Amino acid sequence: MAVFKTLLIALAAAANAPAAVVAFQPDPRATNTGLAKRADAYPFCNPATNPNCIAGGKYLVPILEFSSENGPGDLAYQQYLPASPWTFSKWTNGLMPERCYYWGVTADKWKATDFLVYNVTYTDCATPFVVCRHQKSTKSIGQLASQIGKLPVRMRQASSIYIVYGDLNTDNPNYGGYMATLAGDGVVVGRSVAYFSTSLVHETGHAVDSTLASPGGGKPFSGTAAWAAAVKADGYAVSAYGAGSYVEDFAEAGRAVLLDTVVPGGLAAFTGGKNANLTQIAAQLKAFKAVAGTFYTPGGKCDLAKKFPFPTKLVKRV
Repeated sequence: MAVFKTLLIALAAAANAPAAVVAFQPDPRATNTGLAKRADAYPFCNPATNPNCIAGGKYLVPILEFSSENGPGDLAYQQYLPASPWTFSKWTNGLMPERCYYWGVTADKWKATDFLVYNVTYTDCATPFVVCRHQKSTKSIGQLASQIGKLPVRMRQASSIYIVYGDLNTDNPNYGGYMATLAGDGVVVGRSVAYFSTSLVHETGHAVDSTLASPGGGKPFSGTAAWAAAVKADGYAVSAYGAGSYVEDFAEAGRAVLLDTVVPGGLAAFTGGKNANLTQIAAQLKAFKAVAGTFYTPGGKCDLAKKFPFPTKLVKRV
């Protein structure tokens, strides 16, 4: 599996910039032979060097293997998540959402005229989603729409805009990222290679955390005493990547909850009945389901009162 760079986004000192950027990097150890069966010494997150490290750096082993494209978790999503039919239309007015311009052009240094903008409308949501697709993207608008449409609509409604870049460093030497969520802007942004099911589930988890599951005041649920108590009760993070912070652990719990929801027989069946340690994350899954479980259930329609608004602030693209 390719080793992806951690996503770094240069935040301009602008008053309208969101307070937090949450980035994702697949855990390459999920594909290392034998690692999933090892009760290792939890080297991924060391509290001595990482102040955000939770649960003493401990995480569920055997790992759930839901980080990589076409890995077990991703394949389960592909099999069991129903696809929402869609239609798309291309913007022809020479404009783009201001947030596409800010993140794609100002922050990440891609060329504005190389983007095409689309409305993608799904049958389960009357309000379109916007895709700002760079011409270097290796995935077509149809492929992107299909991947996004696999997300349960009540999760998907936490975002509004998807910004899609090229995959090669030579496409833009100024951008060294992979994928990130800008929850305050309703934006998911990253390379086209990152637009696969389990990656989108993780990133959308950050959006849900900061909006639909938020206790209010712009605070993510992952920053509450309730989530910290659930982690403490378990004593283990949901995954190695999740051990890095409460924020990442919440998004990783979302991936586990969605698998538990859509795979017949739940996580026990997903792991083939061979992971006796699933009880180590039981409190986190329970807490997650209590505040966000309904959003992680396929079917239904988007709630227009809760959906992140369609972008109305536009700027010139050409």
